[in-house]
Amino acid sequence: MIPADESWAIVDTHQHLQSLSDASYPWLDPERPEPLEGDLGPIRRDYLPADYRRDMEGLGVVKTVHIQNGRNPYDPVDETRWLSALARKEGMPDAIVAYADLAAPDVERVLEAHAGFPRVRGIRQILNWHDEPRLRSAPSPDLMESPQWRRGFARLAPLGLSFDLQLYWPQMDMALALARAFPDTAIVLEHFGIVADRGPEGVAAWQAAISRLAQAPNVSVKLCGFGLGARAWTPEDTLPLLHYTLKAFGPTRTMVGTNIPVDLLFATPKKVVSIIHAVAMELSHDERIALLRSNAERFYRI
Repeated sequence: MIPADESWAIVDTHQHLQSLSDASYPWLDPERPEPLEGDLGPIRRDYLPADYRRDMEGLGVVKTVHIQNGRNPYDPVDETRWLSALARKEGMPDAIVAYADLAAPDVERVLEAHAGFPRVRGIRQILNWHDEPRLRSAPSPDLMESPQWRRGFARLAPLGLSFDLQLYWPQMDMALALARAFPDTAIVLEHFGIVADRGPEGVAAWQAAISRLAQAPNVSVKLCGFGLGARAWTPEDTLPLLHYTLKAFGPTRTMVGTNIPVDLLFATPKKVVSIIHAVAMELSHDERIALLRSNAERFYRI
C-alpha cells in the first residue's frame, strides 16, 4: 500500500515519453541487436502523458523529469521542441534533460537552442562502454577525457545546465576526474551506476568505484533503472545495492526515478515505487522528503 502521508510524495527524476507514430527512435529499431534491456518489443509503441498517468495512478508522483529518449537524434533539438509543446498542453514533464553530442562541432549552437526552452535543465549523452559491442552506447570508453568533448562539457555550467551521467562502473574514475575538473557543473549519476554484474566480484568492484565517485561534492545519484543488468531483479537482491548507494552519497545527494516505460520490461509500476519506498523507510521524516522530492526539486529547479 502507498502511504497517504504527503512526505512520501515522489518527484520522478527519470521518465520517458515517445511517439513512434511521428518520429524516429533508432534505439527502438527492431533490427538493432538486443541491448542491455533485452527484448524491447513490449515498449516499442507510443508512450504519452496519458499512458504515464494511467500507469502511475495512485503511486504518489507529483512532478516528473523527462530524460532524453533518442527522438530524431540527428536533430537533437527536435525532442525538446516536441516535449515543450506537450508540456504546455499536458502539464508534464516539469523539467527536461535534453540530448547533445558534446564533441560535435556545433555543440554550442545546440546547447544554446536547448537552453532557450524554459523547461530544459540539463543534458544527457550516454557514455556506456562495454567490452561486448551490443552493450555499448559511446564511440570510445574514454570519450569524457577527449579535449573536444570537454570543450562542449565546459559550456554547460555557463548556460545553467546540469549533466546526467550514464556509464558503467569501470568508467567512474574518469567521471570523478571530470567532476573535479568542473566543480561548478552539477552532475547526477543515473541508475546508481548500472550494476550489470551482480556476482560478488562485480558488486565489490562497483561498490569501490561508486564510493570513490561519491567523494566529488558536485555529483549526486539517482536510484532508478532497477532492472538494468538484472531483468529478474527482486527487492532482496536490489535493496542492499540501493542502501549502499544511499550511504555513499547521503540523503542530501540522492534522488529517485522510475525509468518508465523502460522498467515496465522488468516490473510493474507498483513494484518500482515500492522499492523506492523501501529505501526511504528507515530515514527520518526530513531525510525521506529530501530523498523522494526536495533534492530533485532543488537539482532540477522545479
